[in-house]
Amino acid sequence: METLLKRFQSFKPPTLTGTESATECENWLEDIEQLFEALDYTDDRRVKLIIHQLHGIGKSWWVATKEALENQGTVNTWAVFRTAFYQRFFPVSYRKDKGAEFANLRQGQLNIEDYVAKFTSLLKFAPHVSMSDEAQADQFINGLNPDVFTLVNTGRPNTFADALNRAKGAEAGLLRQRRAQFVPVAAKSAENPQIPPPPRFDAGSSSSGKKKNFFKGKGKQFKRSGTSSSSSSSEFKQLGAGQQSGDYCTKCGGRHATDQCRGVSGLCRICNQPGHFARICPQRNSGNFQNSAAARTMPTPKRQASSVHSYQPQNPQQSRQ
Repeated sequence: METLLKRFQSFKPPTLTGTESATECENWLEDIEQLFEALDYTDDRRVKLIIHQLHGIGKSWWVATKEALENQGTVNTWAVFRTAFYQRFFPVSYRKDKGAEFANLRQGQLNIEDYVAKFTSLLKFAPHVSMSDEAQADQFINGLNPDVFTLVNTGRPNTFADALNRAKGAEAGLLRQRRAQFVPVAAKSAENPQIPPPPRFDAGSSSSGKKKNFFKGKGKQFKRSGTSSSSSSSEFKQLGAGQQSGDYCTKCGGRHATDQCRGVSGLCRICNQPGHFARICPQRNSGNFQNSAAARTMPTPKRQASSVHSYQPQNPQQSRQ
């Protein structure tokens, strides 16, 4: 015993006088329990060594409590000491709040390890549960999530250790099952990659319910060959009719053969002069130009060698002389 005590005190375990607050008493007990766990001490060794870490009021309390429990025939285990300790050094309101928290404890989003840690830390506030190993197992199992509870509750474990081992195994099995559900889908998609279908250009629709035109041109539109401006839409109609009868020019839409068109030679079909088209001819609206029949019969004059940009149109009166 002396060798055991000497080795234990070499780790400088904390002491308690009994005048500390409830929080300080709880911290002291947790530190002592962690040291016992590290040294792998049994309940019998824990109960024999704890008396040496109590001083003053704390020591007097445990000597009297231990004797009373032994007279009642109660075996002084570490669980018995811990329950008696919390009844003495924690206020009633504090113990009630912690006891209610323990009674309502559920696994929820916690994994099994975190749930066990929370369960153990609150167990000391429920003496009626901590005194019985079977009661601990029942309380622990009832707080598990439904999927784990179903697996653990089969053949209801009678001890807390058995319930804990089954819960860990059930959690690991469910985790493997969930992972396996996604592996075949990923492997199948990797082996047989799907080729996306070609786009449907008639699938789009606007908010008004009308189908969108995916091929609608943007920006400037190209003009058709053989047209001079958008104002000659009526000439297109005449051109279409003239092409059927062979009376209209396919270049300018005039009533003459295409090979006789002055537009080919760069001449205005109104004044027979080069350098501009009929739509911008100075004589277009003067009424002094020759009629279209006479104009088409005139011989085509030779094109001047000078640049069209330096040409000045003649006066209508001079053209008559």
